[in-house]
Amino acid sequence: MVNSRLNFFLHFRKAGGTRIVNLAIANGERLWPIHDNGKPCDESGTTKDLTSMSHSEATDFFNEAIRKKVSFLSAPGGKELVEAALAHPDVRTICSLRDPRKTCLSNYNYDYYIGLTNERRLSSYLYHADYSNPFTRSLLGHENYEHTEKDSMNEAIRLLQQFDLLIRLGDSDSDSKIHNVTGWSNFDVKSHSTSGEDRLWKIYNLMIRGRLIRAFELMSGKKRGNLQEIPFNSIKLDSELMDGLFEIE
Repeated sequence: MVNSRLNFFLHFRKAGGTRIVNLAIANGERLWPIHDNGKPCDESGTTKDLTSMSHSEATDFFNEAIRKKVSFLSAPGGKELVEAALAHPDVRTICSLRDPRKTCLSNYNYDYYIGLTNERRLSSYLYHADYSNPFTRSLLGHENYEHTEKDSMNEAIRLLQQFDLLIRLGDSDSDSKIHNVTGWSNFDVKSHSTSGEDRLWKIYNLMIRGRLIRAFELMSGKKRGNLQEIPFNSIKLDSELMDGLFEIE
């Protein structure tokens, strides 16, 4: 473990998060005794619901983690949780974001090839999954997300601008930023990919469930949907969020 601070990772789905978790492990950070890709679980293996915690509950949880000498944990969102992390003197905040269009397409392909959706068209998947600006929505929660679009985006930007480490997947200087903030030096880790190192497991899982066409599509490396099909409203706030956080090149 590099130092005694607790690293809190805001883990947005399909935005490079698994690599951050793997980096933490490779660099000696201590995760919750039972965890799901960095997210703390109870003794039965059920993921703890951190996102619905109040500010005081989240602060108590961080203190408990520190007492347990846990140095890394992740959660998918929760405004009160994030604000508690930002306010805690012994918590370092980390977040990885990605082009919202690529995140959207990656979510669809992941869910399709893992068997979580049977929608063969991207538009149908987005409709039935109620897919809408997942970065902003996950961070603020449904209650706060119902505010005006401008207020939601500004609030999400306000919170993320306070993070100790904010990286954008694909940027050439990401690893150096991570090293400078965390001290991590081992970057030889794998990242999660729909057609990557877990591809054989996905193919096997599809075949034993009788989804042979889908298994063949994955085997052949077929990607479903394309960036041009993504409705702008599905990523509008997240795109504006990215524009507000990162310098446009």
